[in-house]
Amino acid sequence: MTFLTAASSLLLAGQPSFAGGRATACYEPVEEPAVWGTAAETVLVRPASVTYEIIPARYGYQTRELIVEPARTFDEITPARYQTVERPVVLEPQRLVTRTTPPVYRTVTETVMVAPAGERWEWRVIGGKRVYCRVVVPARYATQTRQVVVTPERTYTDVIPPRYGVEHVQVLVQAKQVRTRLIPPVTRTVTERVVVEPEQRIAHPLPAEYETRYRRVKVQDERQGWRQVHLRGSC
Repeated sequence: MTFLTAASSLLLAGQPSFAGGRATACYEPVEEPAVWGTAAETVLVRPASVTYEIIPARYGYQTRELIVEPARTFDEITPARYQTVERPVVLEPQRLVTRTTPPVYRTVTETVMVAPAGERWEWRVIGGKRVYCRVVVPARYATQTRQVVVTPERTYTDVIPPRYGVEHVQVLVQAKQVRTRLIPPVTRTVTERVVVEPEQRIAHPLPAEYETRYRRVKVQDERQGWRQVHLRGSC
């Protein structure tokens, strides 16, 4: 059987018919229903999941030392110790003094020549006759006193020894001392609840569940077209 599609039918329908002519080919309209089939498919019924089993924690008791007051340190200070002592000091150092002894005099009386002996010329009247004579003049003496140096002036250096005294001073007998002392901590024993084993979560995975389902599916759509027919005596 020859089957023409809808496009071919439009072509045949658009051709005019000629009255009185002889038909060479004849066609009739036909409809072909849709073709249906059955398809199998896997469908997810329940997705994969995980369930958890909770195992509770296990507790116990233990004792431990609790610090009430922490350890600490402090400084123990011993102050410095001093003592007053006497010690000699130089009040005046040794020095040199230049001294002068004045001269010693004594008074002496002595006869000294006031004018030495000599000659001079003078006019004299001798025997009533004035004559110019050379006259011998004896020395002339006088008594006088004078100071005589018994001991001359003397300069000498005198050594003045140092002069000492006593002063009172503070001397260090023992230096300042610092000792660090340790005070141990103050503790007490306490009993407390502790976790022996922590809580556990155990995972149990559940696989996904599938099932096969069947459904009707269209394999081929319905069709319309033309089918050639043979009519006796006509075409």
